Amino acid sequence: MTTSGRKSVEELEAEATAWALKIDAAPDQPPPGLNEWFAQNPKHAGALLRAQATLALFEPASHAEDSPAESGKASNWKRLAIAGGGTAALAASVAAFLLIGPPNERYETQIGEVRSVALSDGSSVSIDAKSRIDIAFDATHRDVHMQSGKALFRAAHNAERPFRVIVDNIVITDIGTTFQVADDDPSGDVEVLVTQGAVRVDAPAGRVDLTAGQRARFSKLAANGPLPKTVRIAPADIERMLAWRDGRLELDGETLDSAVAAINRHSRLQLRVGNAGLGRESLYGSFRMDDAAGFARAAAVSLGTEARSDPDGIVIGPSKK
Repeated sequence: MTTSGRKSVEELEAEATAWALKIDAAPDQPPPGLNEWFAQNPKHAGALLRAQATLALFEPASHAEDSPAESGKASNWKRLAIAGGGTAALAASVAAFLLIGPPNERYETQIGEVRSVALSDGSSVSIDAKSRIDIAFDATHRDVHMQSGKALFRAAHNAERPFRVIVDNIVITDIGTTFQVADDDPSGDVEVLVTQGAVRVDAPAGRVDLTAGQRARFSKLAANGPLPKTVRIAPADIERMLAWRDGRLELDGETLDSAVAAINRHSRLQLRVGNAGLGRESLYGSFRMDDAAGFARAAAVSLGTEARSDPDGIVIGPSKK
């Protein structure tokens, strides 16, 4: 709390979040008092933009094209419901850049940290634990270089200034969409999951177009191999694959190796699989990302093996090939 009468950053963000929730609940008209709140401080409009962009990350993913009525509703609240407020709109465009930050940034999350970021172009990103992305925006492109980990992108579409996610020699270009990119698979492949809209993926093996509800895994190395197989994902499975945003690991046949890799991004107590064969076994169930010990015990029971402590953490299964 400040003593000078000015609001702290925390107070400003809390107020903006409250207004964003009111607008989202009734998008057809501005809530009472909004214009007065804008007039109090030019930073308020930018703070609201940031709060709305963050709120958008937690909207249920759409797995089909919106109806015209739904699209109209979404566009209403995304305009901040300040029709007639030209001064406020101008303040928003200026303040959003100042509050959200410059177009070239690095975001790196630590073990157990999931972060939501509003970008300067109106896009937003949810970043999984132990991940790193570099933002490189200029006059012609909006590039995000994924160095490691996993992130869910909600891209603001602009055909003249495309939004691209680059992972080594793989380029994912937005065609108006929400999509997840994961560079954390034990195999070293890059997985792209589209939850809304469409993307174009340029990989060493060729170009693939993905639309809402589709997933594909791309090799960074296979320049002469076949194009990856596109898999249709059910809406329930998409929600399961995005559960990391809520600190959950939902497994439906994924391997022990991939599950351990996910848990290790969220827990300082690190897990290890005792042997390669066990790591390829499938697992099912719902687990807390921050409970490595509980996961290890449950996985061991499920796979008919043991979980034991060692100086580096917990080992699941016997250490033999």
